[in-house]
Amino acid sequence: MIETVKQERALLVMVLGHDEKSLQETLSEELKNLAESAGLKVSGLLLANRRAISPRLYIGKGKAEEILAECQEINPDVVIFNVNLKPGQQRNLEDLLGTKVIDYTQLIVDIFAKRAHTQEGMLQVELAQTAYLLPRLKGKGTMLSQQGGGIGTLGPGEKKLEIDRRRIEERVDRLRKEIEEIRQHRGVLRKKREKENVKICSLVGYTNAGKSTLFNALAQSHEKTADSLFTTLDTVSNTFNLKDNLNAVIADTVGFIHKLPPHLVDAFKATLEELEHADLIIHIIDVSSPDIKRLKQSVDAMLSELGLLEKPILLVFNKIDKAGAEENLWLMGKDYPNAVSISALNGTGLDILKEKIFEIIFQEMKQAEIKLSFQQMELANYVHKTCEIIKKEYSEKEIVFSVRAKESNLAYLKKNGAQVNEI
Repeated sequence: MIETVKQERALLVMVLGHDEKSLQETLSEELKNLAESAGLKVSGLLLANRRAISPRLYIGKGKAEEILAECQEINPDVVIFNVNLKPGQQRNLEDLLGTKVIDYTQLIVDIFAKRAHTQEGMLQVELAQTAYLLPRLKGKGTMLSQQGGGIGTLGPGEKKLEIDRRRIEERVDRLRKEIEEIRQHRGVLRKKREKENVKICSLVGYTNAGKSTLFNALAQSHEKTADSLFTTLDTVSNTFNLKDNLNAVIADTVGFIHKLPPHLVDAFKATLEELEHADLIIHIIDVSSPDIKRLKQSVDAMLSELGLLEKPILLVFNKIDKAGAEENLWLMGKDYPNAVSISALNGTGLDILKEKIFEIIFQEMKQAEIKLSFQQMELANYVHKTCEIIKKEYSEKEIVFSVRAKESNLAYLKKNGAQVNEI
């Protein structure tokens, strides 16, 4: 006999501030998608206005009683809030409602725990999970070990949460050190790429914008894609051909969401710092979405927090093949005339996108032919280090390079006796 796992049922509570009321439909749909990505069945959704935050329950007494009545009617396995609750508020709500309560951060950490596959990804998830749950151990005793399975109890760190607080703090320190070691190793690889003059393009965007699909299309790769949130958690990179023999590296990153919890930003900074060293940030937007501007603003806010808005950014409207995209393209085209419109799924517009990427990351590059005698081998080493070599030919007396290079590099070669002919 095959034993099936019972799907947990969730009651969602959407608490909205005054400035978020216009986003009610979009944010409610996003919370529902997050719950479903965590493997839950959504049994109901209640709305609450955030006026004054209650120190005891976060929400007001009247709304808490309304949630209790709904719980008694539908008997959910878990109640999920779209806000971050303090440990005391979470415990008080669980006591009142008689069921498990998790907040926004814990929901997303749980999804991340399911999606992490590499060593770095699992370390980062465990760090986020442990740092989040550490203050919640106070006063809970063995309650964590009594929760059993299901949402809010998954992930690489679950076994660590049953030991004492001091050992958990030590574990957090060790996790940070292990992630730092990975960060340093990535730094060594990055310096090697810089030495070899490899150009890096990093994909960013709201989760489910189609970054992984575009990554696969450009790099001819087979990374997992799905119509769900946070399909990509571990940063992946691969080379792709721009034109002729000219290659660059494309890197896919974790998707952003509205108000990405601080615990997750801190835990994933080792990964996100790769964006600091990108030659170009490619911001992917789902143009079929009914709320494009908010999606863009959420990603821009994260890029601003990471200090990346001054870097070259190429805006790409993806999913032009989907319903609703045509009208949105017309509206967004007026505000962002330099954006590129594509369908990563069927390949429409990819040639135009690659041409645009080439123009941006190689805008200072000139094409030239460089001739060196065999007595100028140290200049040949310089060519390999500083130029993009398209072709290399040997004759009896000399080496002929066809390259793309910065004007300053070509000037150095001329000054030191190389024969340089710009094309």
